[in-house]
Amino acid sequence: MTEGTTPSSEGGLPNGTGEPVTSGGQSVEEVESFWRNRQSGADRAHAAEVAQLQAQIRAFQQQPSATPAPSGESTEAARVRELEAENAALRRFNDFSTKYPDAVALLGDQVTALPEEKIAALNARIAEVDGTPGGAAPSHPIIDPNAAPRRPAGMPAVRPDNEKSIDELTNDLRALAPAYQEMVRETR
Repeated sequence: MTEGTTPSSEGGLPNGTGEPVTSGGQSVEEVESFWRNRQSGADRAHAAEVAQLQAQIRAFQQQPSATPAPSGESTEAARVRELEAENAALRRFNDFSTKYPDAVALLGDQVTALPEEKIAALNARIAEVDGTPGGAAPSHPIIDPNAAPRRPAGMPAVRPDNEKSIDELTNDLRALAPAYQEMVRETR
């Protein structure tokens, strides 16, 4: 049996005529040739993308770092120098976060890239917008909008519905019934 054919009850070929099966006017060989060509095109495109990315990686690796390494420096010494630079940046960030908390809250770790004069001016401007000139603490307490509501002093405690008995729930509904009926009348 040839490639691309399947046996049938009539003559050993699917169409029973003894001719090879075709798809849309094309022979099996033409279809296979088309798909091999198409796949090789996809492989070539993928290979081109991989080559481009590898070239970019090589270019980035060849770029000099922010602080050039002295000639003959060991990899351990280079790593120590990198860690010292990271430590200095972290110390600078911590200093700014204590001196200029509003600016740090707004900019995050990008604050270390700015000069200190600009950070101080930004922090002062944020403090003035918030109504606290000079960065003083606000006179009113800040209430978290997601906090549970507080009960004023002297108000009785309200039990959640899942802790009430059936009689208490029935009494609550009876107490709410006149208000609900009034609301329905007003909406009509």
